Amino acid sequence: MSLKQKPSQHRSTTTVSETYVNPEENGGFTDTGPKTVSGSRQLKHVPDFQPFPVDVLPEGIRGYIVSVARSIGCDESFVALPVLTVCAGIIGNARRLRVKRSWFTPPILWTALVGDSGTQKSPPLRAVIKSLKERQQEQIRQHCSEMASFSDELANFKRELKAFENSGEGTRPTQPARPVCRRCLVSDTTIEALVPILQDNPRGVVLHRDELVGWIGGFDKYSKAGKASADVAHWLSIYNGESLIVDRKIGEPRTLFVQSPAVSVCGGIQPGILTRALGDEHRENGLAARLLMAYPPRRAKRWTDDDVPEEQEQAFADIVERLAGLQPDLDRDGNETPVLVFLTDDARSAFIDYYNSTGDEQSGLTGDLAAAWSKLEEVAARLALVFHCIRGVMTDDVDPRKCDLESMAAGIAVAEWFKAETVRIQTLLSESAVEREIRSLAEWVRLRGGTARPSDLVSNRRDTRTVEEAEVMLQSLVSSGLGQWRNVPPGPHGGRPTREFVLLSN
Repeated sequence: MSLKQKPSQHRSTTTVSETYVNPEENGGFTDTGPKTVSGSRQLKHVPDFQPFPVDVLPEGIRGYIVSVARSIGCDESFVALPVLTVCAGIIGNARRLRVKRSWFTPPILWTALVGDSGTQKSPPLRAVIKSLKERQQEQIRQHCSEMASFSDELANFKRELKAFENSGEGTRPTQPARPVCRRCLVSDTTIEALVPILQDNPRGVVLHRDELVGWIGGFDKYSKAGKASADVAHWLSIYNGESLIVDRKIGEPRTLFVQSPAVSVCGGIQPGILTRALGDEHRENGLAARLLMAYPPRRAKRWTDDDVPEEQEQAFADIVERLAGLQPDLDRDGNETPVLVFLTDDARSAFIDYYNSTGDEQSGLTGDLAAAWSKLEEVAARLALVFHCIRGVMTDDVDPRKCDLESMAAGIAVAEWFKAETVRIQTLLSESAVEREIRSLAEWVRLRGGTARPSDLVSNRRDTRTVEEAEVMLQSLVSSGLGQWRNVPPGPHGGRPTREFVLLSN
């Protein structure tokens, strides 16, 4: 059912009444207008959007997030999530947080900016990823230079080898090792393409997709009958930092292995596409529960002369470089292994309290929320590790091996924000197509200041052609409990009385 269908086309509505009610009566409000006779119901209550707790973040990224959001005109959460993901991804396997003897958590985050087309998802992603792109460009330039030298060395080796084989004298020459291409950023989402990169880059990488549907859709790219491929299981292992083994039917080597894969993911996605892409399968297998999402209310675009100060851009780039400079430990075989970070006593007590309260909350939840809570219990620890590392590269006052209460408190505060946002997003995504249309119209009215007359819809919305259609659309908001009609008396020069829809405040 479309909201703008004429009353005569549906039995559930009556024709528009022309009755004028004195605005002095009922505070100026009236229910006069198209009435929903049957099938109307209140929309689900959607919790208010809570501002992202930027104030708890380390100072080095706090000012950068605020400045980028102001310069773009987007919500601060749309900048904060990519910033956290980039920092987590660049730390990668250099650090692990030891929660207890048998629990080690990696700084791996998967984040999604949820919003309709035109809601400023891409600009903050581009701004934050810029430092990684520049770093990777330098890595690729260096690799090209090394490959040029390698080509000369290889040609020389072949000449020396041929001479050795012909003469049988001297020492057999050693073949030069092919240079490894260092990477910090990827966009190809197939596991077979990703594993060789992770083998060459044991620290890990950041996967950035402007549209995350390409990442999720890639899971069943080679599957049959609509079933997700084994890639999903591999990605779930990556999220936990567990070893990854991929057996190939073709290609050499046949078996690909990564001891500790580390891939942090960030990107944007539209809400309708997100609902379809996740579906029942990715809710059941736990993929959806691992996504940390932000879906702030839509803002009207407004020009701003604000820009990100160069010093703040450079400060964030410096933080990324310093995080990249964190060195892992080496095991007895010379292989890289994460440096373990331990919790201070007060940080551990704070995490235990958070863990227990999250468990109490989860006991009263079911379905998707219960699944999300099962992952959010560790998110606070992952975030605390990221904050600990950021603070550690910014000052000498932080013990590099001890995650303190300040970092843990910040991790818990942001995790609590994700809890509230998860409830809000799941409520919005569970709405039907008609409910989403009603909610979208209400959002349009809110952006106009909270009031709208039928003529406003006709003049400013391409989906509304007549005043009659506009009356029906606005009445759908009244029937859903989102607002009321208010009579507008004739002006000082006479004319017909009119009325306008007034959106109720939350």
